[in-house]
Amino acid sequence: MNAYEHLLDLVAGERAHFDRQAERHRDAYRWGQTGLIALSAAASITAGLGLLLGTQFGPLLQFIVLVLTTVGTGLGAWLEMRRTRELWQHERALHHGLQDLEREMHFRGAQGVPSHEQVEAWFQRLQQLLGTGSERWAKIVERAPGKAA
Repeated sequence: MNAYEHLLDLVAGERAHFDRQAERHRDAYRWGQTGLIALSAAASITAGLGLLLGTQFGPLLQFIVLVLTTVGTGLGAWLEMRRTRELWQHERALHHGLQDLEREMHFRGAQGVPSHEQVEAWFQRLQQLLGTGSERWAKIVERAPGKAA
């Protein structure tokens, strides 16, 4: 395997890795947001039932509203702490950058064997993408609630 093929394999592996990570964070974000919407709707409906049913079920319905809003608040805090949306967006941006690099490498490779200098330039671009991605990831995680600034 020559340097060009090896670099293509590296780029494809990194692209697949960030695709999986982005999908994982996207799914967690969407499930969390759906849960928040459902909990909020359930709390509102339960509070409305309290008005309809009067004092007979009032304390029970108030307790259910309390539980639903507390669970919703906890879920919202957990989502914020995990930073799923920001990580998903960050990983998608990295995935697209790697996809662009891979596309260019395939195109140039179809025109003939790339020079050593071209392969080295692509390697430096890969290093730059991953390096800045790592720095941005660290900043996202540092801003997580509960972390010292």
